[in-house]
Amino acid sequence: MDVPAVPVLFPGQSAPESAARRRFRALARSAPWLSTSLQFQVQVPEHYAQPGEGLEGQLTAILRQREAIAVRSAEGQLVYQKEKFTADRSRGYVAATNSSWKLPASLTSPVYTSDHLILRRPQISGFNGLLPLEHWEPMLDPVELAGTEPAAHDLAFDHPTYIHELAEITHGNRPALAAVLTAGHNYQPALANCPLVPAGTRTLVVLDLATGVCLSRRVLSAQAGMPVAPELSLQVLAQNEYYIDSLFTAPAPTLTDVRAPIPWELRSERQS
Repeated sequence: MDVPAVPVLFPGQSAPESAARRRFRALARSAPWLSTSLQFQVQVPEHYAQPGEGLEGQLTAILRQREAIAVRSAEGQLVYQKEKFTADRSRGYVAATNSSWKLPASLTSPVYTSDHLILRRPQISGFNGLLPLEHWEPMLDPVELAGTEPAAHDLAFDHPTYIHELAEITHGNRPALAAVLTAGHNYQPALANCPLVPAGTRTLVVLDLATGVCLSRRVLSAQAGMPVAPELSLQVLAQNEYYIDSLFTAPAPTLTDVRAPIPWELRSERQS
């Protein structure tokens, strides 16, 4: 693979051993099972921003597994909310989609490693349009770095990404695993237009040890002519807190909201 050479990012670190590589890949598979809820802050790159929707700059979000999210701007204004726990379960809905009978990640049975990370994970269907910005999906579930299970032992190299360097660091006051990666021949990003490890690059990816989410993605070097991938960053503010349903649903209309105005001519008749 023709990848530009770069200086070592973590000098003094030995080459990643197989146990350390397995741990990083297991962590990359584990995010859906490590948290019941997350509160996080994201700086949206200009490339992915949607100013007309208020989805730009610094945003703070609360996410309850894969069923509900609410997003606020830096000024505290609610700019996006969506939930699935009130979805219609009529006969027509069941006939139209398979999401009504697919179990959520928390109810399926992954295979765990000895340190309670995911060795093999069942097929789950991503966020299903829950998120306001597409590039949040690989950050909140970076399974594309590892695949849903370990590579076959009889193949020379079948992992989605190759780990050049690996180090335990502190990122934003949180313990994390940092890896310098390149994409392998079978790397399949969750989003074709937003791979965590763009082709032809050496990329630094930092995973939070407690939640498994991607805290940072930064391209270190790229082949000549490759488009510049923006830096991605996420800060975990809280984990496993309880959030009530009303935080994710639009408020019901009040009596004042639904009362139709009296036409001017009728008001004139009443006054007379």
